[in-house]
Amino acid sequence: ASRIWGACERLFVSGNEGNFIASMLRTIDQQLTKAWNEGAAAVGVEPEDMSEDDLALLSSIIDSEAEFVPGLAADILAAREAQMTPEAFEANFGNRADTWANRYPDVVNQATIHFGGKTRLVWRLGQTEEHCTTCAALNGLVAYAEEWEQSGLHPQGPPNDLLECGGWKCDCSLETTDKRRSPRAMDTLINIAMSGNL
Repeated sequence: ASRIWGACERLFVSGNEGNFIASMLRTIDQQLTKAWNEGAAAVGVEPEDMSEDDLALLSSIIDSEAEFVPGLAADILAAREAQMTPEAFEANFGNRADTWANRYPDVVNQATIHFGGKTRLVWRLGQTEEHCTTCAALNGLVAYAEEWEQSGLHPQGPPNDLLECGGWKCDCSLETTDKRRSPRAMDTLINIAMSGNL
């Protein structure tokens, strides 16, 4: 809130619209990215775990807020031109600055909800003496539940055309884990699902 209010006050005093817009856009980008990362971290998702779609959603949130900056600048410049007193300026624009500041916890909540479905699951080999090449390749792989779902790779579930064992004698499992998601997890799942060994 203090950064936003400080930028508003500086524009009111100086009339330098370019500095105000640059400062506001930088603050919006930094603070909403920080809020997004904070909300994601609350459910165990780190920035390196985020997909392009996740980052595109963050960008749309930032862009949506950035659209309002020129209008705020024009209103502040109009108040300056009208020679509004500093007290009246604070009364008229203080609430607007607070509204902008309240976007931070809102974005934290949005990220927490968005990433809440990204539970990490690890493939664990079952107790069978010999494992098929598919299950062996999947052993220890960590991916989001939604990625396992999208890939179609599931333990057991006979007849399971994606597993060499067909799922009939498979007693492997997917278990929740706090381990990091495997690098390029979805690509790995797709490659295993499409391999000629299945």
